[in-house]
Amino acid sequence: MPLLLDALDDTATPVVEHLEPFAWVVPEFEEFRATRTIGPTLAWWSQFHGQSAESLLVHSERYFCFGPEGSAIGAMEEHTMLGMYDAYRCTSGATADRHAYYASEEMTAHFLAGSATSAEVGVEPDDLPSSSGVAYLAQPQGGLVLLWTIQHDTLLSVQLVSASGIAEFLGNDGEARPGAAYRYLDHVYLPIPTVEVELSSPRSDTPPSLHTIDGLTPAGMDTDVPHEALTNNRGWTSAEILEVFVAFTHMLRQRTTQTESTTVSAANSATTARRKKPTEFTYLGSPSRR
Repeated sequence: MPLLLDALDDTATPVVEHLEPFAWVVPEFEEFRATRTIGPTLAWWSQFHGQSAESLLVHSERYFCFGPEGSAIGAMEEHTMLGMYDAYRCTSGATADRHAYYASEEMTAHFLAGSATSAEVGVEPDDLPSSSGVAYLAQPQGGLVLLWTIQHDTLLSVQLVSASGIAEFLGNDGEARPGAAYRYLDHVYLPIPTVEVELSSPRSDTPPSLHTIDGLTPAGMDTDVPHEALTNNRGWTSAEILEVFVAFTHMLRQRTTQTESTTVSAANSATTARRKKPTEFTYLGSPSRR
């Protein structure tokens, strides 16, 4: 699991850092269109290019490669950029605190069986097993990987993907190929299916709800992004991703699992602050095996 966390960090974090100034200008363009207010990211880009905010907006294809898919200059719609950035930000953030989980095949079956009604219960930030984490859910036919991170307050990002999808994500070489998701500038990106969730308010029984930003379900791969464009999407909808995560959280909270935790020290060769943290590893098995 520590190696998986390192690999996800290696793959996602540089993309987040690269895409951030492009993604952050999207909501500021919308604000500028509505009120002519210039936000800090748009102001930075204006200074960087030596152009007015109006010029950047009118010529966004030239300066940001924002435009209709397949156009001569523009490579990506604005909201697609925002959703893709949100997905990579979740993948990177899930590794930040070095919490890893492994669920046995039996426990995975329980999580998936309970997911149909799981979203009917309240889940507050304090109910989560950790504020960020990566869980491997074992299955005979191939495991699933669940990733999550709290962005702020009660806003949570969650991802669910097959183990083969993770391998594809980590092995993406940036070359164009059928079904390789998105080309932006000279890169090909393969974001993991992601949803953003508004968790329950403190002392509230209100179930978590899917969160939208400017009408977009972030990386809502069941709505804004065609399934056939994502080779690492195995058909999970936004609602199903939320249900699996809530079932996972609820069973841990109710102590219906046998839990064994250990701490794995960071390697001496760790080069970043997050990798210098020890990995908290938790194994989840059936209570009947105690």
